[in-house]
Amino acid sequence: MAVTRTPVTPNPNVVPVKVTAGEFLHFVIDAAGPIPIFSFASDVKGVLFQAADFPGHPMVRYEWLHLKNLSDFQQMENLELGLSFFSNANYTYTVELFNAAGVVSTVMKITYTGEPTDVENESFTVVIS
Repeated sequence: MAVTRTPVTPNPNVVPVKVTAGEFLHFVIDAAGPIPIFSFASDVKGVLFQAADFPGHPMVRYEWLHLKNLSDFQQMENLELGLSFFSNANYTYTVELFNAAGVVSTVMKITYTGEPTDVENESFTVVIS
């Protein structure tokens, strides 16, 4: 069975981030189910987070920042979220561009619904300026 993917704000595939102006990315996964299973990876650094890495797992909301620290900066980095529907049928994935004042824009927001045998991946490339 296929995952139903519903873009609220479509994936732009390329996300420019002005780190010199203090911009960074804020990620949110909202999960409606007993045990969310996901991984967040970089093509440069490998797996950065898995659901079980978050204190309090399982939760209904997972949040993290990227490009806030100098060690995060990688030009043309491909970031990929992998979702498993084994024990969770619904996810909402939101990526926001932030600066010191708060949210600059919603980069993408996508909802997913799947069956226990389904998996789904979502990725984009970061362009640093």
